[in-house]
Amino acid sequence: LFQDASSADIRKAYRKLSLVLHPDKNKDENAEIQFRQLVAIYEVLKDEERRQRYDDILINGLPDWRQPVFYYRRVRKMSNAELALLLFIILTVGHYAVVWSIYLEKQLDELLSRKKREKKKKTGSRSTEEAKLAALDKNERVLDKPQWHDLLPCKLGIWFCLTVKALPQLFQDARQLYVEYKETKMKEKEDALAKAELETLQKEKKPKVKKPKLEFPVYTALESSGYIPSYDHGASIEEIEEQMDDWLGGRNRTQKKK
Repeated sequence: LFQDASSADIRKAYRKLSLVLHPDKNKDENAEIQFRQLVAIYEVLKDEERRQRYDDILINGLPDWRQPVFYYRRVRKMSNAELALLLFIILTVGHYAVVWSIYLEKQLDELLSRKKREKKKKTGSRSTEEAKLAALDKNERVLDKPQWHDLLPCKLGIWFCLTVKALPQLFQDARQLYVEYKETKMKEKEDALAKAELETLQKEKKPKVKKPKLEFPVYTALESSGYIPSYDHGASIEEIEEQMDDWLGGRNRTQKKK
């Protein structure tokens, strides 16, 4: 077959070779291996994308390990578990390198600052030297070399163990908070019911105010300095006339005296 062969030509050639290289007809010792290779080749050539990649390898050769395509093809064949393990190893190594870089950077800063202190030792006062020595001792205590327990897997393992150990206490605290929340809700509900009952009792005990009936105004005579005769309502007209005459006569006499 040529490189520009069509799909039909590849299919015909595969059928002919499969009849020849099939283990039932091929009596060679590696007949099964030959037939599997034929099937693998046909699976590559019948797919346009795989065939294009195969032609690219024929022209340009296999990718170099310095190229990202090389690693991409390796990673693409890995399973999810293998990929997770690879990422975990990369993160662990990166974390360890970062820890060491921080330690070395602090060591370098401390070395430079120590040289500066030695140069200024003669000119500086005693109090400043003591303060600097105290700061140096403190930094030396802080600058410890990274240990194995500073690695990412150890940190994750320690965190997981502490979390598992603290789970009972966390559940107990959560339960206590739930009980307190439930009690507060019940108390608020009881207070609301008591307040509603108190309001209803106050409404029932409140006396009903009767509206005053409208009455006609009663005429009252103005008080005067004169005498106003009073008489019995049950007296007759003649008696009333006699009382009026006596009253008028007495009034005339008083006016004459004045």
